[in-house]
Parts: sequence; structure tokens; C-alpha cells
Amino acid sequence: MSVWAIPQPAISGRIVRPYTMTGGRTGSDLPRIALEALVTATPAGMRMRTRFRWESADIITHTRKETAIIELAALLEVPIGVVRVLAADLADKGAVTITDPPSETDVTSDGYTDLLQKVLDGIKSL
Repeated sequence: MSVWAIPQPAISGRIVRPYTMTGGRTGSDLPRIALEALVTATPAGMRMRTRFRWESADIITHTRKETAIIELAALLEVPIGVVRVLAADLADKGAVTITDPPSETDVTSDGYTDLLQKVLDGIKSL
């Protein structure tokens, strides 16, 4: 009679809790950062990347090109709130810049009409 080994599931996921990554902060004291806000590493941030740990260093790595907050959350597999807090901390230290998307009030009807005209002109030029 042979004995079959029962495969054990691989341990995956994070050992560190999200609130530990942010020092227990939830970001309620920070200005609201939109999900589609773009984060970009600064040259200074790239130079000081090794000073940051874990997710903060990963944010700098992933933002060599503009990357949305929500995309960072997916890439890092952490809650959006954690990315918002860490990105705000990095911005305060000059390691990244955060560019909010234009709000609906920023886009006037004239600006929208100009955009539509440019799209139409581009289509006609094809």
C-alpha cells in the first residue's frame, strides 16, 4: 500500500497588512486623489528610489512613465487607498508628481467643440 502525498497550497499574498504599509493612515487627511490621476516619477525620485521600501519603491519603478492610481493598485495588488496614501507621501518628498485629470468644469463647451473639430479634421485627413 502506497501513501500519496497531499499537495499543500502555495503560500501567496502579502504578509504585511495594508494599514501597516501606510503607518495606519487612511488618507482621510489628504486631498482626494482621483482614480485616474497620473503618477510620474521625478528624476530626484529615481535617484532616491533605494531610500524607500516595498510598495513606495515599487511605485517609483512603475511610474517611469505616467501611470494611473488605479493601475498602480492593480500592479502592486494593494487597495487603492494604500496607493493614494503612499503616492501622496512620495509627492510630498518630491519623488513623484501627481496630475489630476481635468474636471468637467475645466472643459468648457468651447473647449469641447474645439476638440471635436480637431477630431473631425483628423478623420477627414485620413
